[in-house]
Amino acid sequence: MHNKFIYGAFLLLLAGLSITAQDGVCAQFIRGADISIQTRQETDGVVYNEYGVPKDALDIFKNHSFNWIRIRIFNDPNGSIYGVCQNLNYVTVLGTRVKAAGFKLLLDFHYSDTWADPGHQTKPAAWSSYNHSQLVTAIHDFTRDVISHLRDNNAMPDMVQLGNEINGGMLWNDGRVSGSYSNWANLAELINSARAGVDDGRGTEPLPEIVIHTAYISSGGGISSTQWFYDNLISYGAQFDIIGQSYYPEWHGNFGDLTTNLTFLAGRYSQDIIIPETGEYYGYKSGKTPEGQKAFLEELIQRIQAVPNGKGRGVFYWEPTWVWSSGVGYKCLFQPIAGNWRNVNMLMGMEAFNTPYGDITGNGIVDFEDLPDFFGLWLNNNCAHTGLLDLDDNCLINFYEFSALAQNWLESGV
Repeated sequence: MHNKFIYGAFLLLLAGLSITAQDGVCAQFIRGADISIQTRQETDGVVYNEYGVPKDALDIFKNHSFNWIRIRIFNDPNGSIYGVCQNLNYVTVLGTRVKAAGFKLLLDFHYSDTWADPGHQTKPAAWSSYNHSQLVTAIHDFTRDVISHLRDNNAMPDMVQLGNEINGGMLWNDGRVSGSYSNWANLAELINSARAGVDDGRGTEPLPEIVIHTAYISSGGGISSTQWFYDNLISYGAQFDIIGQSYYPEWHGNFGDLTTNLTFLAGRYSQDIIIPETGEYYGYKSGKTPEGQKAFLEELIQRIQAVPNGKGRGVFYWEPTWVWSSGVGYKCLFQPIAGNWRNVNMLMGMEAFNTPYGDITGNGIVDFEDLPDFFGLWLNNNCAHTGLLDLDDNCLINFYEFSALAQNWLESGV
């Protein structure tokens, strides 16, 4: 085994000598979590444990190969509904923590003061009397100002979601396309104006990828509903990079339904695909267990990775840190210890996201696809880029990390 290890390390080193430096990791499969409630939970006294040891939740996610974090933002939330507290200040503080910890950030604009979803797309109170032209300006300026503020506070998003589960449009009724409404031109103009706001707010930072997020509905048409929405949106000129679809098994059908729909999306549209929200119960409902939660996530990740043409970019688990409420907590990736909702231990579902060290692409093995990015980071020793690969937190990818990668290369059987 010792000789085998040396040979493998030597092989990797030779490969690295011919690879030029790169600006950070690319082509990663997204293993993400929406932790929008985490700061509020911490304020309420929740203590997160990894295998019984109290830790910062971000460190726990980092230890289990998560590489992206999603955070929602509302225009002016009043906090009267638990979970609806993510204003700009809240998002800035949490986003700065997330970026400093080495994660990439997906920002989820609801464009509302409260929850936006397929059945609710209420305009912010401040915009309630605006006509279409005024809404186009308002969504641009709000988006621009949020992005520029986050940029200036080291919390620049890498991906931006314009609206949340907008199956029926957004900013009702101006941008509504459900029921008796068919305001597709308005909706496309609102989206493009928001996208321009992202561009205008980013300064010299790279333009974040733009996500359009719907909730997959297995009933009422499935593929036909999906095609109806995206065909119309694209035909009216909406510009975006990624299709996002929520997938919760209790509402959105089985894995077969999901795979059929994702295969259709990959074949019909040019955009990549992510699952911005998913969740599975670990208790409360009959037959739901932590073991089942882990199995669900392992299969979901495999199915997203298998989307044709490599278009399956990744998955975000929705609110794994939300435990101070049993109704939502049953979907989280932590559970109470001895019945105390504020003292919670990691569930085995977290382990479904684990990858071997050095598996930069997230395909479950350390192979030649990982080498260019690894050696690019080797040559570019930089805290902002080393991120999750920096095992000893010294802002340097060196022989310590190299030996871990080489060991996993050999153990992967490649």
